[in-house]
Amino acid sequence: MARSPRKTRYWSLKKSTAGPIRIRSGPLLVTADPGCGKSVLAKYLIDHGLPRSTTICYFFFKDQDQNTVRQALCALFHQFFSQKPSLIEHALPLFHRDGQGLINSTESLWKILRNAIKDPQAGPVIMVLDALDECAESEFADLMRNVRSQSYGGQLGHGKLKYLLTCRPYEQIMSEFHGLLDAFPNIRIPGEEESEAISKEVNRVITHRVNQLSEKKSLSRDIKSHLEKKLQETTHRTHLWVYLVFDYLEKGNFKKTQKGVESTIAILPRSVNEAYEQILNNRPLTLSEMNVAMNIYDTSQSFHDLDLEKEMDFKSSLRSSCGLFVLIHYGKIYFLHQTACEFLLADLALPITVPSELPWHHSITTRDAHAVLTELSMRMWKPATPSIATPS
Repeated sequence: MARSPRKTRYWSLKKSTAGPIRIRSGPLLVTADPGCGKSVLAKYLIDHGLPRSTTICYFFFKDQDQNTVRQALCALFHQFFSQKPSLIEHALPLFHRDGQGLINSTESLWKILRNAIKDPQAGPVIMVLDALDECAESEFADLMRNVRSQSYGGQLGHGKLKYLLTCRPYEQIMSEFHGLLDAFPNIRIPGEEESEAISKEVNRVITHRVNQLSEKKSLSRDIKSHLEKKLQETTHRTHLWVYLVFDYLEKGNFKKTQKGVESTIAILPRSVNEAYEQILNNRPLTLSEMNVAMNIYDTSQSFHDLDLEKEMDFKSSLRSSCGLFVLIHYGKIYFLHQTACEFLLADLALPITVPSELPWHHSITTRDAHAVLTELSMRMWKPATPSIATPS
């Protein structure tokens, strides 16, 4: 996850009537549009902003892979009991009863959380849940029901457990918070209404990144200033766009003159979607290449037929093919950002429109993606045709 200069979190911290970095009571919900730095904000607060006297636990939801309440609770418990090991006693009765099956019961996991937080030794606790919009839709209602019930002081002791939540401003998510507004009128910081402040933050990030780039490429003061000015004049700039654009600038070479800077700016992506398109066009990906990447061919008859690379070699090949479009974390492959998946996937509910100038934009349907995976799986598990010995 990209790091951002501390000063860039100014709008969200200042807008919080709960104080710059203190959550006095109830949950605090930070909403903002895609690519505006919600996850970077969450990480900054975890690392620097929240009070050190508080037990801080966190979970970052990721669509499709890291998106269940069970995964979130298990991660939160691991952090909580690591910091408060004596409180693990609250989990032992249910663990002795259910064994390994305990992690599959969200009802039992919520019960453990309530009991542990009630313990006087728990002290104040802040749970940070990032990207609620990437939580599995079938589990989101259960998550919000428990957050609501724990936000009222009676069960756990007033103010002991607080939630810091981030998400996109989707109506189906916002509706779950309407019931809390009367009790906690300052529950939400709407970043989507702070476009001017966010633009100023992005400009500060650009200044910071240009300074770093200037040192790396030995830019003169005039060229550095010109590059900074041109980048800050870009209309659709977000934190994610800055991250993608500076990857191009750091890896590429450009003429260190004003015209050279302007020529480079002219070919840089003007939006996140254009950045994704350029990443994919650096080396076009085809279905046959994906088959090669997965090492499954029409002629493959068994696992032993697959010409597998070593893990580190395959990792390098994948990054070479996909560039910044994917990231690899603990051996698992993720899209760089949820918007990367949305950029590729077509919405079948929308009417057919004029073809986009970006060939990769909405170029894949969920049905096609599933069909490819099904075909590859069938090839992998198709039993080999046994040979029949010819009688002598």
